[in-house]
Amino acid sequence: MIRVGILAVASLMVLGGCSVPSLEALRAERGVPISVNYTPSFKTGCIVMRTQDEAKATNSTEQSIGSDSLARQSPPLVLKVLRKADWGALVKVTIRAHEQTCEGKEVDRAEVPVDLSGEGSQQPLSVTLNTPDEDGDGYVAVLGDGKGGTDCDDRDRTRNPAAVEVCDNKDNNCDGSADEGLNTSWYLDEDGDGVPRGPDFVSSCTSPSGNYIQYPAAGPFDCRDFGLDAAKMFPGNSEKCDNVDNNCNNIVDEGYAATGETCNSECGGMTVCSGDGNAVVCSRDPGRYYYRDVDGDGDGDLSATAVLKCESQPPDPGYVLSNHGDCDDVDPAASSSRAEVCDAIDNNCDGLVDNTAVSCGGTLKDVVNHHVGGNTHDWRTVSTGPNGYPVWIAGRGGKLAVRRTASGKFESFSFGDATGTTPDGSLPASSNNCGNTNWTVSWVNSTGVVFLGGEGGMLAIHAGNTAPCGTGALTVPSDNLTGMVGFETGGETTIYITDTAGRLIKWVVGGNPQHSLVHDNNINVYGVHGLSESLLLVSGGNTAGDIGQAFQSYTSGTPSSLHATLPDNGDGTANAVWMGKTDKACAVGDDGLAWRWDGATTWHRAESSGTTSDFSSVVMRYDAQNTSNPLNDQCYIVDKGANGKLRRLTPFGWAKGPDLPSNRANVPLRDIAITATGELWIVGDDGRVFHYPEP
Repeated sequence: MIRVGILAVASLMVLGGCSVPSLEALRAERGVPISVNYTPSFKTGCIVMRTQDEAKATNSTEQSIGSDSLARQSPPLVLKVLRKADWGALVKVTIRAHEQTCEGKEVDRAEVPVDLSGEGSQQPLSVTLNTPDEDGDGYVAVLGDGKGGTDCDDRDRTRNPAAVEVCDNKDNNCDGSADEGLNTSWYLDEDGDGVPRGPDFVSSCTSPSGNYIQYPAAGPFDCRDFGLDAAKMFPGNSEKCDNVDNNCNNIVDEGYAATGETCNSECGGMTVCSGDGNAVVCSRDPGRYYYRDVDGDGDGDLSATAVLKCESQPPDPGYVLSNHGDCDDVDPAASSSRAEVCDAIDNNCDGLVDNTAVSCGGTLKDVVNHHVGGNTHDWRTVSTGPNGYPVWIAGRGGKLAVRRTASGKFESFSFGDATGTTPDGSLPASSNNCGNTNWTVSWVNSTGVVFLGGEGGMLAIHAGNTAPCGTGALTVPSDNLTGMVGFETGGETTIYITDTAGRLIKWVVGGNPQHSLVHDNNINVYGVHGLSESLLLVSGGNTAGDIGQAFQSYTSGTPSSLHATLPDNGDGTANAVWMGKTDKACAVGDDGLAWRWDGATTWHRAESSGTTSDFSSVVMRYDAQNTSNPLNDQCYIVDKGANGKLRRLTPFGWAKGPDLPSNRANVPLRDIAITATGELWIVGDDGRVFHYPEP
């Protein structure tokens, strides 16, 4: 778009050249101003001035003034007519006004001959364009004879070609028709049921007074539009059980069963029409059968007897309605509505464990390997790296082995193992052992190095390579070691150890001093665990006197008073403890006893486990990435009875499984480990090593 200011600048640029302009050039630059008068209300549109050489019609120029400029000024608009140097002296100037844009409808034009010869005086010219837009809607009024714009009513800004047609007896969009495409027929619907009487109607843009509605002219119309039950009777209505012809087909209550029949006899009912008339129902609701749901998973006990409730009788607490497919009602990870997952449990109660064992990576079974089996390998401890591997096992007589990957075989670093070729393809035993010590506890750091503790306060560190095993003893008084847990913080490794004499010992690996006594209890201590150094739990007891089981916590190394146990202590000691969360822990002990910690100072004894075998080890499942995992807060426990067994204690009781292979679980079991993903490792006498999932 060319503006007037631009034309003036162009003239100055011609005069500012370095060469002397010719007379013809000077004449060409002489212009004649033209005042363009137009209707002041014309703000949205375009004014175009075309200058054409009378001598040669192909010589022409155009200037245009659009809405942006028109909106900011008032008439007249002053333009200047110029010609180029090679044009003739006479030009024809045509000035047009367009509606909306420069490409919009031409609403008016004016033509003026102009002499640009430069001879004599030239008076300013003036033209007038008729461009009324009285209502300011951006459209010029229709003026007749093809002139003007497209606004059919320039006094009403709601009427123009861009307007949407509405029902108001006006031609809103200026197409020559009023209210086209709009429904103006109104039918009386006296009963207000949405179907009027007909076919008579009233024509109007707005609803007449009374219950008038718009409706298809073809009907169907109401069979009764006034009187009793009229609002319930109209074509297309759903027939109801109410002794009324609801759908106007001259049949009452068709499609409904008879009333007055016996129903829901367990609660003494009769058939009647429902209150909403949509069905024939029983006057008494069906009896509701509830089933005990101990674990609160919404699925009642499969073997429980149903409890009948009628009408408003409330259910008993802890019962669920109808559902009773739960094959283990103390295990929230098992119910008939659950999907099977990889956890060695029958989750969906179909009688099968891990139906897709291949996708689980294996099942719960005995690990068959040359370096771990046999009655010369009595394993006492198992530990895994933070990510599940490596897995280290250790035991009596200096036995020590490692499995580095899920598909790998155990490698032996055991004292006394033959170093020759193995029959199952395992690597030969390494001579790099840690001596003939009875190892009892272990812990593995983030790099896969194992830290060992044993009888007589012996310690060892093995990296699982050719680096010599670092052995030694605690430099503070100690007895047989019973518990070990480690932490890595800021490049420093700190391990806490318990012994049978009731000591809690701190081992700062590589520190000076390395070993320090944290606390010396007056009880025997058999286990220690924690998630950080800020809070440790120890378990133990004393077989003499009335102490029995005993528990204590250490907050940043400071011991608490002995915790209380509820409902009461039992015989024997608490042999192991495991913290799954900062406020959740399990402990196990002699005579098949187990406890749960309340996160403060109280330990609640679990119901009877059904065995008097001494429990030897416990771990607690907690999936921090999935706090709704039904296995969270469940404790996995092994015992050291003649036929050791894996047991599982949920917050609701003793659950079924996982089950160890019975032909191999015929020795005492000594320790259990669990990974963050729920893999289980169990070790015991006579070379027993169990793993889930084992290929």
